[in-house]
Amino acid sequence: MNDEKLSLLIHRFAIAAQAHQAALEGMDEDRANAHARVISGLYAAIVREGLVGREALLVLLDSESGVVAGMAAVFSLRYNPSRSLAVLRRLADMEGLLGFRASVAIERWESGEWDEP
Repeated sequence: MNDEKLSLLIHRFAIAAQAHQAALEGMDEDRANAHARVISGLYAAIVREGLVGREALLVLLDSESGVVAGMAAVFSLRYNPSRSLAVLRRLADMEGLLGFRASVAIERWESGEWDEP
């Protein structure tokens, strides 16, 4: 896969993460589930690229959007737990759904209950 296509996948992952959060906040379960499936498919395509794909996804941990950084952290926990947990811990201090979701992810990771998203 060329760099341009991988960049497009990463960009689409970020957009889908934001759309997923918006659907959750709007309490639109069908839309949230649809976006979750898109995110999972994008993730699968990204990690098929091996280390290059995983490293590209890690770039999103530095996103100004907490929603994007959090989703990338959740999907990168197995590959880079220290960086991913640092992002999730920062987000867990926030109010609202994003903070709650980050704290649940941390709790599941630390208890050994973590399953791939």
